[in-house]
Amino acid sequence: MDINDQEKLFHLIKRSLWNTGTVDAVDGPVFEEMKKQALAALPAGILSRLDMPDDLRTAWQAAVYQQIAYNVNYRRAQAELPLAVPYAILKGVTAAQYYPHPEYRAMGDIDIITRREDYQATCASLLAAGYAESPDHDNGRHRAFLKNGITVEVHAYFASLNDPRQAQYLDDLIIESITPSHVLPDPVNGLVLLEHISQHLENGLGLRQIIDWMMFVHQCLPDQEWPSFRQMANQIGLETLAVTVTRMCEMYLGLPERQWCKGANYKVCDQLMEFILSSGNFGIKLTSDADVGETILTYSWGPVAALKYLQERGLENWKITRRVAFLRPFAWLYQAGRYLFKGFCQDEALKTLRKQYSGAKKRKRLLDALAVKQKSKGLVVYKNGKYIKE
Repeated sequence: MDINDQEKLFHLIKRSLWNTGTVDAVDGPVFEEMKKQALAALPAGILSRLDMPDDLRTAWQAAVYQQIAYNVNYRRAQAELPLAVPYAILKGVTAAQYYPHPEYRAMGDIDIITRREDYQATCASLLAAGYAESPDHDNGRHRAFLKNGITVEVHAYFASLNDPRQAQYLDDLIIESITPSHVLPDPVNGLVLLEHISQHLENGLGLRQIIDWMMFVHQCLPDQEWPSFRQMANQIGLETLAVTVTRMCEMYLGLPERQWCKGANYKVCDQLMEFILSSGNFGIKLTSDADVGETILTYSWGPVAALKYLQERGLENWKITRRVAFLRPFAWLYQAGRYLFKGFCQDEALKTLRKQYSGAKKRKRLLDALAVKQKSKGLVVYKNGKYIKE
């Protein structure tokens, strides 16, 4: 995506969300980028007024209809969840509520969290209602259940941080805030959206997650509300991330300015946006590119984290492990071989390796500047009633 198309992308997002500015004629690259960032439906309300070729408009309208149809099924499945225990919705519709048109926010999985004592009963209820469990998604943190094309992820815990006290603080706050409406209070919901950004920064983050945070900030974090939210963000070590992402949204995406983020490092804001545009929604651009070494090198600052990453990616890519259980412990070997094959099949492999190493160092400096979690530092897990560092 060149600079001109990036500017068109930003103008299109601003017009869609804030109804400000003008949008020049849009073309195929802008549409493709909106899809990769899970934003294709965002301009649905202004699509008929945008200057574009007829064939592109037809393709874009089809993408919008497809997303809206999925969202309708998603909301129906959520409304019909066969659960009698208290639970809270994480992200999804609780992020969309801050958008001017919630129906245009792309939905993914239904993420829920229950009280700890209700976790196993919740999973059993879904199975009894005809949901099929995805065995490769049982990672200790959540279990995934599929029915009619909709996945429900039931979280045993949500926080993914490097400090046990911070992780327990966030999860306790979420669980204590569960209400019959299944919607968390705005400040707690904001922490979930902020920590969701932190969770995916290391292996690829998209604009959808950034816009979720931006719309929350617009609705819920004027200057007078920042001091109380700041204390909560500090409790999970994410004040710097909150300030930086908010200032970046002001610089690029049209968020009306506020005083509390003026101290952000502008250089880091630029670097973060550059990384977001290069990675796509949940890192879709990074994983689809033959030059995948940068991500594994980023994790390789710690051998345990690197091995875990290889195992996770191996389980995703080695399809036979879904049927043959005894092969699953060796998924990391499969993934390592896959990376090596891709690397050495490229021309000038040594030059490519140097480029990947340089990119990994740059990404790690960005993570350090944002003070977010890193797998190489050991992630916290919830086991046997305690939060412990791996």
